[in-house]
Amino acid sequence: MSFRNTVIEEPEDNVPCLIISAGTCGQASGANDIMRLSKRYILEKELHDHINLRITGCLGFCEIEPCIVVEPFNFVYPKVKPNNVADIIDASIKREPVEKLLYRENGSDKIYPSVQDIPYFKNQTRIILENNQKLDPIRIFNYLRAGGYAAFEKILLNPDPDWIIQEVMESGLRGRGGGGFLTAAKWKLAKDAGNGTDKYVVCNADEGDPGAYMDRNLLEGNPHSIIEGMIIAAVAIGATKGYIYVRTEYPLAIKHASIALRQAYDLGILGKNILESNIDFDIEIIRGAGAFVCGEETALIQSIEGKMGHPRQRPPYPISKGIHGHPTCINNVETIANIPIIINRGGKQFATIGIAGNTGTKIFSLVGNIKHTGLVEIPLGTTIQKVVYDIGGGPGGKRKIKAIQTGGPSGGCIPENMFDLPIDYKSLSEAGSIMGSGGMIVMDENTCMVDIAKYFTNFLQKESCGKCSVCREGTQRMYEILHDITEGKGKMEDIETLKELGSVIKDTSLCGLGQTAPNPMLSTLRYFINEYIEHIEKKQCNACVCKEIISSPCHYTCPIDTEASLYISLIAKQEYAEALKVIKETNPFSSVLARVCHHPCESMCKAGESGDLIAIKDLKRFVTDYGLKHKLYTKTEPAEKSNGLKVAIIGSGPAGLTCGFYLAKKGYKVTVFEKESGPGGMLALGIPEYRLPRNILESDIKYILSSGIEIRTNSALGVDFTIDDLFEDGYKAIFLATGSHQSMRLNIPDEDSEGVISGMKALSALNLGSNINIGKRVGIIGGGNTAIDSARRVLRAEISDSVAMLDAARSTLRIEKPDKITIFYRRTIEEIPAYKEEVEDALQEGIKIEFLTAPKRIILKEGKMVACEFLRMKMGDKDESGRRRPVPVEGSEFIEELDTLIVSISETPDISFLKNEGLEFSKYNTVQVNPETFETNRAGIFAGGDLVTGPNTVVDAVASGKIAAASIEQYLSGKEIRREYKLTRPSKYVEPVKITEDAMDELLMTNRPKIKRLSLEKRKNTLNEVNHVLTEKQAVREAQRCLRCDLETTEGQKFLETLVNISKEQTV
Repeated sequence: MSFRNTVIEEPEDNVPCLIISAGTCGQASGANDIMRLSKRYILEKELHDHINLRITGCLGFCEIEPCIVVEPFNFVYPKVKPNNVADIIDASIKREPVEKLLYRENGSDKIYPSVQDIPYFKNQTRIILENNQKLDPIRIFNYLRAGGYAAFEKILLNPDPDWIIQEVMESGLRGRGGGGFLTAAKWKLAKDAGNGTDKYVVCNADEGDPGAYMDRNLLEGNPHSIIEGMIIAAVAIGATKGYIYVRTEYPLAIKHASIALRQAYDLGILGKNILESNIDFDIEIIRGAGAFVCGEETALIQSIEGKMGHPRQRPPYPISKGIHGHPTCINNVETIANIPIIINRGGKQFATIGIAGNTGTKIFSLVGNIKHTGLVEIPLGTTIQKVVYDIGGGPGGKRKIKAIQTGGPSGGCIPENMFDLPIDYKSLSEAGSIMGSGGMIVMDENTCMVDIAKYFTNFLQKESCGKCSVCREGTQRMYEILHDITEGKGKMEDIETLKELGSVIKDTSLCGLGQTAPNPMLSTLRYFINEYIEHIEKKQCNACVCKEIISSPCHYTCPIDTEASLYISLIAKQEYAEALKVIKETNPFSSVLARVCHHPCESMCKAGESGDLIAIKDLKRFVTDYGLKHKLYTKTEPAEKSNGLKVAIIGSGPAGLTCGFYLAKKGYKVTVFEKESGPGGMLALGIPEYRLPRNILESDIKYILSSGIEIRTNSALGVDFTIDDLFEDGYKAIFLATGSHQSMRLNIPDEDSEGVISGMKALSALNLGSNINIGKRVGIIGGGNTAIDSARRVLRAEISDSVAMLDAARSTLRIEKPDKITIFYRRTIEEIPAYKEEVEDALQEGIKIEFLTAPKRIILKEGKMVACEFLRMKMGDKDESGRRRPVPVEGSEFIEELDTLIVSISETPDISFLKNEGLEFSKYNTVQVNPETFETNRAGIFAGGDLVTGPNTVVDAVASGKIAAASIEQYLSGKEIRREYKLTRPSKYVEPVKITEDAMDELLMTNRPKIKRLSLEKRKNTLNEVNHVLTEKQAVREAQRCLRCDLETTEGQKFLETLVNISKEQTV
């Protein structure tokens, strides 16, 4: 191999080298344009002597394609655009980076100057993939210079099969294709088989798993390593013929492998009497047609022989009877790629990587709902946690990660709470999954696990060759049952049927496809059975995936069942009064929720998958404001006749008034008892007027009271009456909805001192018009909505407006505006629980937020707080809630001088007045209820809202009131108290607006409308509402952007067919 030594010893150019990653993913992202522009620029500027250019296969970080790496500095430029090329080349020649183009983590300003610094690469152990950056895959000299064919040179010097097999045996290498059989053991059997007969080595590159591309990457980026590994395998078992079986869908891999083979033949590395060693070995590429089953070795052999790829019974195994009846050793691409490494480093050294029984590294394709996608090479035994979070960077969006599937379509789904599981063959098998070829699909909370099981079962039943009936018919039946469940037609007995089917298919199928086909279904049943039960019993798919269950995601996710898709379609047709009627049908607090709802409907909007989310809350406000302006539906019709049954509601917040409203509409005599001087609860006490104007709250309360509810203010349970008093007065049922108004404590010394007040006390005083001494320097502890509201309301502390709904006599002139308001929050802005838009508003208004900061002690002077000592925090491991726990930074204490410290870390219900009422409470001081019906342990008493959940959203409180009203009616009617579930459907379908083609093109380019807002200066000096309402033109246009998901169901499609038929009849 003197030629190889000559190549190695050739001096390298001492100039920078521009490396362009140009695998399939890179080319799909625009790498070809970057290549052409780079070559052109170098030629035009005559820069040949100043910079080199190397075109490589994929470097493995698919998310940053097309990318450029500059050696020797290893600068990384992600997502390179054509107009960046000249700047990068010019800077590289000067040996400088283009800082603005260097790699940064998503959402961070931190620059990672080199490959080694990037966490994605830093946390990997790259043995197989490490050479991809060094190699132009179509230039064999690159491979030789990088140490290529050194292992083969060792074999030429010592072509002893037993020595080769022993080295591989000492390495502990197991097959990377999925089965995990010891490679050396397979080679030994192949070597000893078929004395004197032809033998074959096959590289199985039939990579059919959805989302997997490890084999493609290796063939595209380093084809000579596969050739070298196959030659060594051939010498070990005595084979003279080899095949690379690769699917036709991999044209670049086939191209690079073909070029590499031609080069190997040209240099005498392949063919007869290789380098005069008496070793004969030829390799041929066989293009597979793409049948998934041909990944199974006996089906693959049939395909190589020119037959249809059907598996056959084993034994005999291919190592004794394979291609044309001759011994055939089949190894996966990655297995073969490890062979030169083992021979070069020695089996024992290789075995030091990984863990006992699972040595070496494994390449995984990390895809799905994750921040960093690409190829990951890690030592076996690494935990899933490290792969997903340290390398993958965690979830790609705001949704938490739910599970990961390993092993491709035949693998299982492992839940997030098991991510400390080591990645090895045994652990994955025990968890109900497999190693497979190395696919890893990360799934977040937007993933329906029943739908995932259905998807992979459908894939596998279509790919089944059909040879054995148990696989052919069993997978089909599994799919049919799963399909019914995802359409809301499932039965509870289906769960046991699926388990039995899965067991039979695993035990009796002929090949690996059938034997592993039930894994996705069985693993999801094992870990996510609640999702199956929810689909069957509750007709729920909380991931909003199963369209026959959810119809429109916006309608489905609304806690109070408001038909958002329906009223949006009516707005699109300019039928505003009808749209308002739809809203009022399910929402007595329509104007309030048009302002303060956290709009979960928008979070699941399908329009957001390819553009902007529909502004559903803003559309609702447009309609409700339209109704107020035109005095539409300002009152409701009370029940025609009272049934005489009395119901008491304790608390006039959103839960209490909603419950009373629906019971009054049913003819019950409802009395609401409120301890304050006016109704509204947290809506009046806790939400500032610039977010919820008092006249808006008043209009909704008047609408609710028109149902016939009686309100008794200044009436406190536990002070003015007891629950027993109410029953004695003839009330047949009681609904407790007293909210969660008691601020939680910091549990640090001296927090009861003068100058330290609770967030709820501050908000209530300011919103009610009471005097409160704030001072010039205000600190607020917390990151929830109460903390943000407190800060923004304190900013407006000097403003005194008329508070007509409340006790005007309590309103007094407030003190002057503070000079400095600072929020101290112990986590980062990513974890802050307050509404994003409120946080942004606070920052715009000049409120400072100190993140990763927590209070340590109160500093007093003459009994009054004058300062607070804080310490810095850093994010540690996740706690039981799934959030990363902040931990103190030692020695980071600092002191902040303050006049007032407002504690707003959270709220808890005040249950002091309920202690002797025979109710059960949780450790969080909430009333314990049946979560389905809101019954307490005491007959006739129901509870809802924040008293049950702790601090929660307004719309969830309204929802609990609606559910409780239905439960109370069942109770008073003597019926079984049971929550009713049904498929989500609109009450009617509306014909889509007819839009011209040009108008449709324009609409597709339309973004979500920007809401006009009160100017920054004006909002600081007034309690006027910050957000304005959409114009009519904006509202109609936004409504027309809706994708009308309600029409995608079977019922919706039938409605559209009916419209088409009517149109045809009218035409005739």
